[in-house]
Amino acid sequence: MTTADFEELLARQCAPTFIGLKAASLVAFQKARFDDFDAQLADYEPCFACHGISVVRLLDEEDRVLVLFYRADALDAVLRRRGAKMLLRRYGYRPSDSLSAMLGRLRQRVQSFAGAGADFPHEIGLFLGYPPHDVRGFIEHKGRGFLCCGLWKVYADADASMALFKRYAECTARFCTRLANGVPMAELLEAV
Repeated sequence: MTTADFEELLARQCAPTFIGLKAASLVAFQKARFDDFDAQLADYEPCFACHGISVVRLLDEEDRVLVLFYRADALDAVLRRRGAKMLLRRYGYRPSDSLSAMLGRLRQRVQSFAGAGADFPHEIGLFLGYPPHDVRGFIEHKGRGFLCCGLWKVYADADASMALFKRYAECTARFCTRLANGVPMAELLEAV
């Protein structure tokens, strides 16, 4: 995968997070598509860091990597919402946990799922900024009975979610267009 392909993948998956519209984005990478995935990601991390974007590997296996790109203050605020805190408690997160501790717990749960066939940690939706009522609805209804579907399955307030899906899509389209027109990734991040 070339640098341009890597940037295009990041833009398609993370544009709302990169511009500050969303707290976090999750990207699954197939290592075989890269000459050296670790080096390629490492090359971008200083640029991300100086623009307030943190990177954590939730899963790092021989053939794939699951990476969360996030804005720490925004993600912490999302996870401190009342509905999110209540749901997170069910899965072993404590209200007093730091963001780092919550990310550590999420990493542990993702790795348990991948390694031992445990239940998928659907609370990951909270980390991605999905409304707590939709994450709870997905878990309780086992992914069925939703009102509509976009970036996630919606169980309440469909109009608000559809409007948000539209904002994310427009943001992604603008970001990808500018990147395709030669604007460097670092400059796109600076425009935040």
